[in-house]
Amino acid sequence: MSLRETFLKPKIAASLGAVLVLFVGFGLLNLNSRLSSALQFASYDWAYDLSPVKQHPPSQSQIAMIYLDEASYVDFHQPFNAPWDRTIHARLLDRLAADGAKAVIFDVVFSDPGPNPEADKIFADAIRHNGHVILAADYSENRSTSDTHGRSEEMTLVLPYAPFLEAAAGWGLAQLQPDLDYLVREHNHGPRGETFTSMTWAAAKLLHLPVAPNDAARFQERWINYYNGPDNFQGLSYKLAFDKPPGFYHNKIVFIGGSPQTGLLRERKDQFRSPYTTWYSNPVFTPAVDVHATILLNLIGEDWLHKLPPAGEWIALLFGTLFFGAGLMRFRPLTAVGVAALGVAGFTLAMLLLFGLGKIWFPWLVVVAVQAPLGLLITISYKSVEWYVLKKNLERQREQAQARISEQAALLDKAQDAIMVHDLDWRSTYWNPSAERLLGWTAAEARERNVQELLYKKHTEKFAEARSAVMNDGEWVGQLPQTTKAGKEILVESRWTRVCDSGGKPTSVLVINTDITERNKLESQLLRTQRLESIGTLAGGIAHDLNNVLTPILLGVEILANDEKIDYRKKTLNTIGISARRGADMVKQVLSFTRGREGDKSPLQLKHVIRDLEKILRETFPKNLELKVNLSADLPPIVGDVTQLHQVLLNLCVNARDAMPEGGQILIAAGKINLTEMEAKQVLGAQPGNYVRLQVQDTGSGIPQEIIDRIFEPFFTTKEVGKGTGLGLSTVLSIVKNHRAFLDVSSVVGKGTAFTILFPLNESATVVPAAEVLATVAAGSGRLVLVADDEALIRDLLRSVLTSQGYSVILAEDGARAVELFQKHAAEISLVMIDMMMPVLDGYQAIAAMHQLRRDTKFIAMSGMMQAEKYERVATLTKIEVLNKPFAGQKVLETLTRIL
Repeated sequence: MSLRETFLKPKIAASLGAVLVLFVGFGLLNLNSRLSSALQFASYDWAYDLSPVKQHPPSQSQIAMIYLDEASYVDFHQPFNAPWDRTIHARLLDRLAADGAKAVIFDVVFSDPGPNPEADKIFADAIRHNGHVILAADYSENRSTSDTHGRSEEMTLVLPYAPFLEAAAGWGLAQLQPDLDYLVREHNHGPRGETFTSMTWAAAKLLHLPVAPNDAARFQERWINYYNGPDNFQGLSYKLAFDKPPGFYHNKIVFIGGSPQTGLLRERKDQFRSPYTTWYSNPVFTPAVDVHATILLNLIGEDWLHKLPPAGEWIALLFGTLFFGAGLMRFRPLTAVGVAALGVAGFTLAMLLLFGLGKIWFPWLVVVAVQAPLGLLITISYKSVEWYVLKKNLERQREQAQARISEQAALLDKAQDAIMVHDLDWRSTYWNPSAERLLGWTAAEARERNVQELLYKKHTEKFAEARSAVMNDGEWVGQLPQTTKAGKEILVESRWTRVCDSGGKPTSVLVINTDITERNKLESQLLRTQRLESIGTLAGGIAHDLNNVLTPILLGVEILANDEKIDYRKKTLNTIGISARRGADMVKQVLSFTRGREGDKSPLQLKHVIRDLEKILRETFPKNLELKVNLSADLPPIVGDVTQLHQVLLNLCVNARDAMPEGGQILIAAGKINLTEMEAKQVLGAQPGNYVRLQVQDTGSGIPQEIIDRIFEPFFTTKEVGKGTGLGLSTVLSIVKNHRAFLDVSSVVGKGTAFTILFPLNESATVVPAAEVLATVAAGSGRLVLVADDEALIRDLLRSVLTSQGYSVILAEDGARAVELFQKHAAEISLVMIDMMMPVLDGYQAIAAMHQLRRDTKFIAMSGMMQAEKYERVATLTKIEVLNKPFAGQKVLETLTRIL
């Protein structure tokens, strides 16, 4: 029976229809698409219009709405494009306090001081006197342009003006999150991962509502219950609010917010679409403050809407699947239409009653508008084509049988694996084309020779093991090394099967081989990469902690050395300082290798780097190696990173050593050179001009020409397993390119190899002597510096260094304390030195908060392992200097002098 005949059986077809209906329903219910969003939104909205049971707010009498509408601006003679006179708000708060209002919630963001400082003071006093005021915060949108990703956006929290914030009983986020159709459907009680909450949740906590025992409860999924109409609240204009009789606001929760009146959707501000708009030609909008009030009523009565739980959703989908996807196939097309209509009506009524009585909603239109029509369409299509399929079935079976015979005849020849059949004398009776391509032997050549001599001449033990296993057990699977006709060693994954005749007597062995040579190499490289990644992760973590340890050592040594008079003690302190700096350089070298750090480039004398390395090489390299150094007397400085250049020289010298196990000569030479146009063509990428040439030359075995083009590939190595990673020269090339230099290699087998690096000559590069740097440090003149670091030793030593130069210093042990101190001393602080990794608030968050308080603040970021992406995020806010740990006091003073 053909596959089509199987699928066209009524039960199979019904099952397939059910699967399709279930799949589409599940996709629309769970995947994010425009159609699924529209169906979910409409299911929520239409439930309000169609449900026979209307919702009623439980405690609407507890809510009073006061609008800043157009009439309010006219009544109080306030401008439409500037803040109100805040004494008006103060008078209203005094009136509400006198009436005994339970809470006052401002859906107005007072983020800046008003034009009248005295009015601000009166308003702040009124907030404090009332004692039950919740203020609104909001997000501002910061936009920046990126070269590669176009325009990007960043949201910044805008808090109420500090005097108002201090006087208020609480504050919360006023932002609402509408869906794509500008209707707010879900409660939003504050962003996840943040300690601040929404304005309504802050009010719930102030009122001690049972639904708000702790902040964790605010992330419970809640859907807004809009009750019985788009105009739930009969609010008061601001002027009419003063005219209400005494006691009107007693024990009421008062919401104060805007009620704008605009025409076009794109002009809407502080108002959102109401769910009671399904059957209207024009949408009806409701003020944002009404939405906040509705959410608070939900919280007071604990009667928000619930979405049907996943089990219920599955039951609903299964109903649609079984009834419309499978059940309709039992009926003829016309009858199926009537049954589908009854099913739609019954399911819709059930969902509307569930919504009205149980306050539970479900995207029921997925079943009604998609699953039902789709199931009906499948039923009609199936019944319409069933007769045609049955008619053509026999002819199709004959065609498939003929095609199957042809495919089976060519199958072995088309297989990508090497397929062979050997007789019991181990001569090949079949050898497919893939075996010829893999091994190089033709089928005729293979029949003339024993397979052991042909393929396993170097691996007889492996062959004997496989042969014994297949003859004893009937099957053998494993990896086998083989030798091709060209003499190349390959590795195959081999499957051997013993073939017997009808009497059970063995007649031959079927062998199927898959070439896994390249895969095996890739797996080895992957393992090496994973080991290096693990080392990188470990090194990064150790580097951060080690830099925090080295920083107080360097600072303390410098302080003690400046005060120490006895020469031998001072010498000891200098020795400690040199060792600490060497440890810091080793940390930088580890990070450069494991994390790809670019390093700190500055003008330097290349001869110093070479002389330092010369000492190490003479102490560590075998005595049968002769080391020569030839440096030009007029060697100019270059711009580079000392640690990385040290790594380049060390890698090249180690490779030279390994190329001369019996001894030889290594020459390190450096000098100035002028490349002619002809000479520049010999070095890839170079241009004619002046360069500093660095050359490492050996008299070793040399590099064969057939592999010289591959020596810079990552993981390529000619050394034995375990003696090299294949990353040395690739790291050298990466560092050379990072210095905008050029690398050339020349080699003669048996005579040696020379690596040449050309550094562009920078005529302006000068190495500043330490004495001149010291002279540039200026006195602090009493300027105030805020130092924030979670390491107490670093804080105390920085204070000693700074106060010794006339700076005033205040200390903070974490980011939160730093922001708190900055708020108190914002006008006095000249500069903030802050560690980027601290508890409570890290450096990135603290800098953002302080930048909001004073945008011209200057910062120095201290870090044991600065992450570029986080630095770029902070650098978009303000200009920031980076001081990598560990650092000496002199480096701190130089940086402060440059900034201030």
